[in-house]
Amino acid sequence: MGFTAKEEEIVTLRYRGPHRWFGPVVALALVLAACGTDPGGEGSTGESAPAEGSPGDQGGETQTLTLGAAVSLTGPVSREGNLVRDGYEYWMNAVNEQGGIQVGDETYMVELIVYDDEGDANTAAQLTERLITEDDVDFLLGPFSSGITQATSTIGERNGVLTIAPQANADGIYERDYKYIFSILPAASTYLRGVIDMAATLEPAPETVAVMIRDDPFGIAAGEGAANYAEEQGFEVVFSESYPANATDVSSILTAVESAEPDMLLASTLFQDSVLITRQAKDLQFAPSLMGFTAGPALPDFVDSLGEDANFVMGSEWWLPSLSFDGEETLGSTQDYAAGIEEEFGYLPGYHTASGSMAGAVLQLALEQAGTTDTDAVREALLALEPQTFWGPIGWDESGKNVVGTSIPVQILDGTPTSVWPEEGRESEPTYPFPSWDER
Repeated sequence: MGFTAKEEEIVTLRYRGPHRWFGPVVALALVLAACGTDPGGEGSTGESAPAEGSPGDQGGETQTLTLGAAVSLTGPVSREGNLVRDGYEYWMNAVNEQGGIQVGDETYMVELIVYDDEGDANTAAQLTERLITEDDVDFLLGPFSSGITQATSTIGERNGVLTIAPQANADGIYERDYKYIFSILPAASTYLRGVIDMAATLEPAPETVAVMIRDDPFGIAAGEGAANYAEEQGFEVVFSESYPANATDVSSILTAVESAEPDMLLASTLFQDSVLITRQAKDLQFAPSLMGFTAGPALPDFVDSLGEDANFVMGSEWWLPSLSFDGEETLGSTQDYAAGIEEEFGYLPGYHTASGSMAGAVLQLALEQAGTTDTDAVREALLALEPQTFWGPIGWDESGKNVVGTSIPVQILDGTPTSVWPEEGRESEPTYPFPSWDER
């Protein structure tokens, strides 16, 4: 398969073991590695020495497990894509620094090849084909977004290469009778259930709801799932319409929403949508009693972009660093993991980064349990896993859909994403109703 000059340009990032090689350095680093010299230092082998007592101490020649990922490092969803990439890198470094993965009698160091898909599904599909046919990867770690993963997982399925998808939970992806894709996140259709369940406990409880639906596979699954669940819980849905993916102006649809006079506005969003809707709701002075989104509010960029206007907006999170779960040896507990990411990258992780690391972690656990790199054996091991990790409960049905876990409602309070439900685990009571814009 041929690539255009532009497509060749975007192949800019490759990791091998705990060392990172970027852009034009790749060719030089590969030559030096072939000569037995690593660019990181004279006489280095290019691999980190196994820790004492680690899998690398068990004898035999160390093997290489090659993983591949096409992720949005530039383009419209690059913020989320880079967070996922950070999660992959952190897991890979942790594994290699501890001596690799013990698979039966073999020890494997992890090599990760990452290409930039620029947020484009067609580019991601081409790069996934390249990872499989030219780079000969053993397994795939998925892109950011359901729409892109829907395309790349078809390539993986056709070639019998298993994908662990950290950020692809549109229900339809797992309704195609595919064998070789597993989701880290629970189904998108359940994304806003926590916010809806919480709303039913508020006083006075909201009675009517409007739902804005991002027009892509994830947005449709999450938005329609929210509207259906709200009706099941006794709310009256007074508005439910889609808006364009990657929209730059939603003022007209917000005007229509305001005309419907909902008590509660819910929207299936990615980060940029959540910022846009909040900003333009303020422009229109539209302030329903509750405003809740899917992805966006818990990212640091949300508050950075909106300042005080971010306060009181609600989001839904699949994972929070404030949770408390014991973990396996590689990544440790929730607190260990959060502290490690903050030390490595300078930010407290949210679920985007955590899902990337979790994708690597569950693949590692399945490989260790299977005792082989055979794809079907690893698949069966995944289906049998009941892992104890920093992420919390996770498990899959035969379709690869995560059927364990639920979303956590958060609210921006004093510029900080704060868990507000359920009562037994929350950090604060929710501020309700949403203050009008001129009362702040």
